Amino acid sequence: MMDSEDVLKRAEALYELIPARHVNDETAQIHRDEFLRMWNSNGLDPLQDDIALDTYYHRRASLYFGAREFLLGSAIEYLSAVRRGDEMAARRWILRLRQGVERLAPILLLEPPAPEGVLPFERPPSRWHTSSNATRERGQDSKESVLELLKDDPAWDIRFWNEVVKTKDLIHRDVIAVHVVAPMRPEETVPGDRPHGWSPGVVLTLRTERCLSITFAPVKSQEGLFGTGLTEIRVDPVAYGEPARYLAARCKAAGDTIVICTKSKNAVRKAMAKIGKRALPELGNVMLTPYVFRHQLIADFKKTLGGGEDVAAAAGQGTDSTQSHYAGAAYGRKREGIISITALRRPRCGNVERARALGRRRRDKPGRDNE
Repeated sequence: MMDSEDVLKRAEALYELIPARHVNDETAQIHRDEFLRMWNSNGLDPLQDDIALDTYYHRRASLYFGAREFLLGSAIEYLSAVRRGDEMAARRWILRLRQGVERLAPILLLEPPAPEGVLPFERPPSRWHTSSNATRERGQDSKESVLELLKDDPAWDIRFWNEVVKTKDLIHRDVIAVHVVAPMRPEETVPGDRPHGWSPGVVLTLRTERCLSITFAPVKSQEGLFGTGLTEIRVDPVAYGEPARYLAARCKAAGDTIVICTKSKNAVRKAMAKIGKRALPELGNVMLTPYVFRHQLIADFKKTLGGGEDVAAAAGQGTDSTQSHYAGAAYGRKREGIISITALRRPRCGNVERARALGRRRRDKPGRDNE
């Protein structure tokens, strides 16, 4: 077992192995969040099966950034505890640092950072380029590209849900059902602090036989300045589809209200990907993930509601302009059973409405019909 001096020396060696990278505060936080997800999922290796090149690069950059911060921060905390004579804190921090060294050393040796000053074209091929992933075209798994593959099968999500129903002992069934009916981010199914306070996950309430309430707290808010704070989508489970009817039945059996949550959104993503491969084998290596359903549902809501404030609120977005980054109504299907969409903080609107007004002016322009 390593003693404290050995732990510090190994931590310093790993720290020096990683060149410092100066990024803005927003990028730094993105890397911290991704590193934490990788750490908690025991998936520190940036290279995963069926991973896109851009995702690999992002995970690799987050590994380097997060590892460097972790090693330095833990060492500083340990030495600070030693200086003030806090033996319990010192013991806690050196154990944490030793765990970090033991976990980070193998992956940093497998995926060594390029030395400073080495230009990209001077580096050897990355592990991604020498893996089976290298046959993938860049961007082939963008969510819009996936919806392009799915648009000729408007019942693809029904096929997916039928496979969910057939899968025995599926512990993520409730969370998957939520992703199929509401355009939420995977993080929003995980309990945690939100700008408005603690969120237990997704709260479902069966208000009447024909009214299912789905309430969740969006995670993206820029420290509470933006976002909806809280979103409630009400649907008629009878008209909205089988997954909504399943959730309504779960509510009824539990006394009309249930909380659906998960400790690992990554486990849910993997379960959905496996089910998707069985349900739609023609997609090959294309994975059906929570974000595919989010993009599809936003497109559906655009098709049904015409975009704007309601769609932004349903997606937990602070402004209707964010919709432009998601698939358009051309990829959507008309949805029956949407009753209402409300938000604690109304999304800032204007972009979609201005486009509508411009469209009306163009249609009303004299002689337009003769063009």
